[in-house]
Amino acid sequence: MELLTREIAYTYRDRAKALPYNGMQDIGERRALRIELQERCGVTELEAVNIINGFHIDIYCMKYLIKAREAAEGKPEPEKKKRRRQYDRREFY
Repeated sequence: MELLTREIAYTYRDRAKALPYNGMQDIGERRALRIELQERCGVTELEAVNIINGFHIDIYCMKYLIKAREAAEGKPEPEKKKRRRQYDRREFY
């Protein structure tokens, strides 16, 4: 997998702009473009959709640059905590 760079992200955004406008829906050629970006750079589906639509590109590039630097330094990724829905007990009584 490649590191997500601004050049890659802006290339995909420009390729999406060249497609016919369909309300930014994730269908057809736009969907194929999103899947290609996900496989190429290992970004999540939401991040790929946002990049193709031109949103938060610099933030995502910085995120993956920091992840790559930490991986090179040997820092382990923090464990993700399971989030549980908190209920107000009063509503059940």
